[in-house]
Amino acid sequence: MNNLAYTSQSAETIGPKVEEKIREEIGAPAPLSYQVEGGGADTATVGSFFRDIGAALVGGSSDVLFNLHFDLPQPRPTRLQVSMNRQGVGSHAGLLIYSAQLAKPVASAVELEDPKMFGKSKFTGDATASAKLNANGDLIKRVNNLARVESQSGGLKLKIKRFCKIIPQSDGSSMLVLSTLPRPVKMGFSAMVDAVEFGEIASMIEAAL
Repeated sequence: MNNLAYTSQSAETIGPKVEEKIREEIGAPAPLSYQVEGGGADTATVGSFFRDIGAALVGGSSDVLFNLHFDLPQPRPTRLQVSMNRQGVGSHAGLLIYSAQLAKPVASAVELEDPKMFGKSKFTGDATASAKLNANGDLIKRVNNLARVESQSGGLKLKIKRFCKIIPQSDGSSMLVLSTLPRPVKMGFSAMVDAVEFGEIASMIEAAL
């Protein structure tokens, strides 16, 4: 089983394994395109946006070997960054950053609150957009569950800061950016990146705005 933890630190070895896992999860009929940033392989031209977010969420950890940037065609066009972290002589998947374009605009940024000890976090920021999103209880439950800040990967406990934000775009659209961590399944022998769940949540947000 593929639990996103590997005995290698080579992007050339790990990249195809991660690609196969994600392709299987979303049910894509053909191999997914991806680029490698760092790790001694070809560097992707993706700008500093994801790098800056990632550094802030994990405290600028130097344990990241390289990032894999995937273009997911389904359930809706999505960009996914998978950070591969050093673990002894091997590696494991850590921070996941998703982004997707939304057809609906927001007047100003909307952000999911930090996790609460009791109850679910709500959206804040643009008052009109936040009110529409917060009125959907199923959406609030699902986005809280997906925007994980703690998880297990390769037998290690991972922790990040929460980041779930809807950002206005100059063309009248908006962009949803959400960070999470792999979700262990099958007693830790496998893992999910929940790409399908992200796509469904993005569609729910788009419909609610």
